[in-house]
Amino acid sequence: MTSPALDPRVAACISDQGFDGFSEVQKRAIPLVLAGDHLLLIAPTGTGKTESAMIPVFNQMLASRGGGFTTLYITPLQSLNRDILKRMEWWCDRLGFTVSVRHGDTPQAERRKQALSPPDLLVTTPETLQAIFMGKRLREHLRSVRFVILDEIHDLAGTKRGAQLSIALERLVRYAGEYQRIGLSATVGNPEEIARFMTGNRPFGIVEVPVSRHISILVQLTGERFEDQVKAVRKHIRNGPPTLVFVNTRSTAESLGHELIGEGGVDVHHGSLSREVRIEAEERFKQGDLRALICTSSMELGIDIGHVDHVLQIGSPREVSRLVQRVGRAGHRIGRVSRGTIIASGFDDLAESLVITRRALEGVVEETIPPYGAGDTIANQVAAIAVEYGEIPEEEIISILSGASVCPDAASMVPPVITQLADHYLLRRDGRRVITTGRARRYLSLNLSMIPDERKFPIYDMVSRRTVGSLDESFVVTYLHTGAVFIARGHLWRVLEMEEGRITVEPARSAEGELPSWEGEQIPVPFEVAREVGALRRTREFEKYSPDPVIIRYAAGYLDAVETNRGIIPTDRVVTIESIPEGVVINLCAGHQTNEALGRVISILISARWGTTVG
Repeated sequence: MTSPALDPRVAACISDQGFDGFSEVQKRAIPLVLAGDHLLLIAPTGTGKTESAMIPVFNQMLASRGGGFTTLYITPLQSLNRDILKRMEWWCDRLGFTVSVRHGDTPQAERRKQALSPPDLLVTTPETLQAIFMGKRLREHLRSVRFVILDEIHDLAGTKRGAQLSIALERLVRYAGEYQRIGLSATVGNPEEIARFMTGNRPFGIVEVPVSRHISILVQLTGERFEDQVKAVRKHIRNGPPTLVFVNTRSTAESLGHELIGEGGVDVHHGSLSREVRIEAEERFKQGDLRALICTSSMELGIDIGHVDHVLQIGSPREVSRLVQRVGRAGHRIGRVSRGTIIASGFDDLAESLVITRRALEGVVEETIPPYGAGDTIANQVAAIAVEYGEIPEEEIISILSGASVCPDAASMVPPVITQLADHYLLRRDGRRVITTGRARRYLSLNLSMIPDERKFPIYDMVSRRTVGSLDESFVVTYLHTGAVFIARGHLWRVLEMEEGRITVEPARSAEGELPSWEGEQIPVPFEVAREVGALRRTREFEKYSPDPVIIRYAAGYLDAVETNRGIIPTDRVVTIESIPEGVVINLCAGHQTNEALGRVISILISARWGTTVG
């Protein structure tokens, strides 16, 4: 089973873990990692990607030990750090390595210990890597780095967090020299571009296992009312195995949780709940105390919650990649098929769900496009490099950034960025040398991350004496006051006090609560999906998307009813403009990529008919 190239100590660990054999991705990836290749591993959840990277990395770490961090394992979430640490501790204990985790919540005593005696393997986040560059003692330990594993790289590559990380990887080269880069990714539509995002202009390999071999997805139609969705979920979780119930927004998670939580065996999990509450829900599910965990994207990534037999998706998942990630949480074991069901409500939701399911089963996943030439990210990193070195030639800054694929034209972008930073006193110039300022360090201490900063108000439960979660400022200002009742974690809470940036609450009984809203919850539909939905409306070939006669009859009946009432069905070739008392509705439906010319036509039509214009 094991490769002859593996150290006997690593082979013994593999045997102790009870491996019956390597998975496909492991068989293909381990020899390439042992050979020292930069590698992107693309495979569904539960196929052994982490071990594909770490088994050969541990093997190579045994050959030569350094005096600082030998391996960095970077994940996008602190909660993933926690899981990875637990898994790595087992291997490290047996192989004689030290391992530690470092992120924003790491206690000061542990940080000092890491600075004085760095672990061989450091599990961390992109933002903490930024902080390490600012620490005079800590960054010296980066000189020993030989391996960097980028977990869930697909989650970062399309964001400015990812662009910042891409540049940080080039900054690391100045300390460690050329180290080996290994990316672990869910299925993406443009693997080579994601590999280049990770490696810059270096050669790389790709190991990809098609997702369609490992998933089974059904679409179930329910009524359009929210009560119909609740009824369908209730039926599934009463009669079925332990289930993750995915929804698209935190507000929907709270609403569904409020309806079901009183029946027992149900909990809620999303990013605006406190870390303590999320861990508690994860552990209850893992121990079998929950029949269902209602969650958002907070559970898409590989957080360990034990065995999941089935995944429910409430409503269209909006994106193929999102559906694949979510369904992949079921059957999270090597060789198992992941099974999921989409509960669609109404015609539009049904059509979109069918199209996304077809694309998922055929492995047609959206592309993830890195944010090339993002000026704010480049400015952030130029300021960070200046703080890191104190003073540095402008040409060296350009050289560092040129190595990252997200900076395709660093030579022309960096000089004006430096000028702007100097105008704001974040840097100063001395000829061709760039010199940091005290203001730059203060700026970076508040802006290590490219995640948009939103003011949050902690929810503090007076009874349990712990923080339940947080609310966005907009909801607090608009709706909350002393005595107000709102929903969080599926429960009702009454506001006792609002001061010092904290909402103090107590459990409420027999009251109606306001459902919180949070910023940035809506998921856009990719153009390719939208266009196919429009074509499906036009061709009516629903039988190609579902064998269910109920769905086929419903879709045909809906479209017949629209035409009987002299309605016009928006498709990939038809735009409809409707007049309603509240204003104008433009149905680009699914398929029209609204370009400047189409926008002008629509504006002219509306202006001629209603005497108004469209922004």
